[in-house]
Amino acid sequence: IDDALLNYRLPTTEAAIRLLCMIAAHESGDFHYVRQRRGPALSLFQMEPPTFDDVCDYAQRRNLYIASYLPCSPWRLVFDQRFAAGMARIFFLRFPEPLPDADDLHALACYAKGYWNTYIGKATPDQYLNAYLQHFA
Repeated sequence: IDDALLNYRLPTTEAAIRLLCMIAAHESGDFHYVRQRRGPALSLFQMEPPTFDDVCDYAQRRNLYIASYLPCSPWRLVFDQRFAAGMARIFFLRFPEPLPDADDLHALACYAKGYWNTYIGKATPDQYLNAYLQHFA
């Protein structure tokens, strides 16, 4: 993930890397799915096409380096995981609240739930945390 963020000249911190790893581990079903089984979400991060469009608009308005790869189909998220990681990172750049400390995994899991999954999603902070611990601890 770090390499993907650097490739697109995006801000990379240990907190951002851990957050994205946590989301990918949970949302992809332990790295099994790049397309939601019963829905529209795509990539290891399970980004939905309307969210993809919002992130593309943000990247283009801010003239982020990744914008030079846009516009493109959200299906690129399926076969280009570097691009998917970059788009997931840009998703979080849109919020003024800073990422929690990299060592506070519980806070990162709550952040993932609050911003990525939101209050209407089925995931819990514990699910994000446990997926991260299973694969990266």
